[in-house]
Amino acid sequence: MPVARDPRWVLLAETGEYSTLGRHREPEEEDILAAETALARVGRSGWIAVMSHSAYERTAPELVMVRPLRDPRTPFEDAVEAFRRRAG
Repeated sequence: MPVARDPRWVLLAETGEYSTLGRHREPEEEDILAAETALARVGRSGWIAVMSHSAYERTAPELVMVRPLRDPRTPFEDAVEAFRRRAG
């Protein structure tokens, strides 16, 4: 993965929605468990990923999968495509 200008750890849902878990540091196991619990509450799955920079910049951010959460049924690449469609 290229060096990210503004790296952020995110929770990426299968739908392409995401939530920032932290910037400039790897999330702690408690953060990951809380993300998994939040996904379970709404019946979703997803991944912990590193985003290269903000989704609101002109350049499309890169997303690199770190680990799946709650056994996603779709490929990570499909969630990334859904993310890009949402970001416009």
